[in-house]
Amino acid sequence: MTTKIYIIIFASSLGLLVLWAIVGGILESRGVTVDPATVKAVSFILFLILGFTIVPLMIRLFILGQIRIGHGDLAIIKFLRAHESAVVYCIWGFYLIGLIYLLPLIKRDIF
Repeated sequence: MTTKIYIIIFASSLGLLVLWAIVGGILESRGVTVDPATVKAVSFILFLILGFTIVPLMIRLFILGQIRIGHGDLAIIKFLRAHESAVVYCIWGFYLIGLIYLLPLIKRDIF
């Protein structure tokens, strides 16, 4: 996937999260009750989407920034440029391991 796709997904999930909070506030001020578990679950899913899409964007921004300031010939920057996708997948793997590890606590707190 390209950076453009990640930016679109990131902006969409951020916008939906903000819209979700605004609509929730409006509904709450009018006395409409919404299931708290649903609110937490939707908010958590949107937050996870934000967290997962920010990783490739920040790695790409870091690499481009290092190249721009003249450090593009350093070994670590060359490695990151050559293996950018693998680094992103590894970080996503750590995220998933942590998420799986904390799943019982997440289920208890949300539901």
